[in-house]
Amino acid sequence: MYRNEFEDWIGFGNRVKISRKQMGLTVEKLAECVDRTENYINRLEKGEKSCSVHTIHQLSKSLKVSTDFLLYGDKQEERDYKDEEIIKNIIERCNKKELKIIKDVIVAMYPKFINKEENE
Repeated sequence: MYRNEFEDWIGFGNRVKISRKQMGLTVEKLAECVDRTENYINRLEKGEKSCSVHTIHQLSKSLKVSTDFLLYGDKQEERDYKDEEIIKNIIERCNKKELKIIKDVIVAMYPKFINKEENE
């Protein structure tokens, strides 16, 4: 019986790293999100480690990208992202509940941003 094995763990790791940076996450924070060690994430990003379907799913959810993107990509290049780009990427990937949480955190830090409509 012929069995197709996924072999592009270097590409997979690069896509994890790119997505992590786009989200503004550290290796430590991503490791915490997927309940793995920093060493595991570092090795995964370097293509030195493979992972289970469960871990791919956890990474996909934490990075807010599809599992297809992580596995097969769409020809994105690794680069440094400006703060504005990181924030835009996060906002684009958030659902309404997550956006409200982000807004609440910002308002807590900068109360002058409270909407007048909310005070009425």
